[in-house]
Amino acid sequence: MKPLPKMNNQTPKKNNNSFFKSPLKLGGFKNGRFFLNLKKIVKDSPFLAILLAITFILILAFVFYYNITDQELNWESSVIHQTNPHSYRLLDGRAAKAEKSALKPLAVMLENHVESRPVAGLEAASIIYEVIVEGDITRYLAIFDQEVEAPKIGPVRSARPFFVDLAQEWNPVYFHAGGSQAAIDQLRWSKMININEISGAGIYFWRDPNRDQPHDLFTSADLMRRAVLAKEIETEADFLPWLFKNDRPAEESELVAEIEVNFLANPWYQVGYQYNKDNNDYTRYLAGKIHKTEKGIILKANNIVIQHVNYKVIDSYGRLDIDLTSGGEAEIYQDGRKIEGFWRKTNGRTKFYDQTDKEVKFNRGRIWIELVFD
Repeated sequence: MKPLPKMNNQTPKKNNNSFFKSPLKLGGFKNGRFFLNLKKIVKDSPFLAILLAITFILILAFVFYYNITDQELNWESSVIHQTNPHSYRLLDGRAAKAEKSALKPLAVMLENHVESRPVAGLEAASIIYEVIVEGDITRYLAIFDQEVEAPKIGPVRSARPFFVDLAQEWNPVYFHAGGSQAAIDQLRWSKMININEISGAGIYFWRDPNRDQPHDLFTSADLMRRAVLAKEIETEADFLPWLFKNDRPAEESELVAEIEVNFLANPWYQVGYQYNKDNNDYTRYLAGKIHKTEKGIILKANNIVIQHVNYKVIDSYGRLDIDLTSGGEAEIYQDGRKIEGFWRKTNGRTKFYDQTDKEVKFNRGRIWIELVFD
């Protein structure tokens, strides 16, 4: 058996080439000895040079990113949390906080009878449908974001089956005052929640003593939100949104400055729009005058759709059956341009397309949809 080698009891020599040295062992910061020794170590150790360079770049990148963004670091997590993320509402494409961008809309039936004017609160709506309800009288279905501020909305009127069809595409909370029997039957089986003033929900409406009946019924954004809260309605949106884009005004040669909407030629219900190049929006006209709300606010639109539909009269009262499923022609106005196209309803959702079958992207903001009869 070979004898075991003798143990060397000498203390191992320190590695003077170690580059993980404290500033004191590198000579301290006095007289620049630290930087001279550091320079020597970097020269002798290329790996250290690369490591230091990467570290320096990462520090610079971190400082730059943190200072030019609205980010706030949460050191309890490895994730960077955004305190003010850039987000858009599903309803109209407008900028909103992320937690407020996908709320269930609020829909209201609004009157446009000559004796009911001026309308209140329509300036706060994101989506407005206008269509003849009976005879030559038009009515509005106004879709509001749940966070909107509108202290007075109305006059509120009754539902019709085609308005129920339109509203269901947004799955909102639907506010109305009664309706035709066909509409009430349809609402009874609809998954859309409706708040009916004449069916035990009168606390979410009020009568204006300065208006004549039946044009005196109003609600407000606060009352509608109170109904959502009291009835424990889910507040998250459940609809397929349209596409949106940023404004891109047309060149002068492309401009279509005036738009006419003909509702069976009754001058009291004739609608027009005038393009405003400076603001890239459209001023609305009703019966030949600028359309203003009860507050005197001029109604404007960022997008206008003229949707051509077929209809038939179904009773002696003049009630209508409007075809909202078969598709048809459409003209879309935005940015001062006219887009010739068509509409199509697929899986319960109406969308608008140009002549190349490409879905139209709307400008962020208000959309007026005028349903006219072919």
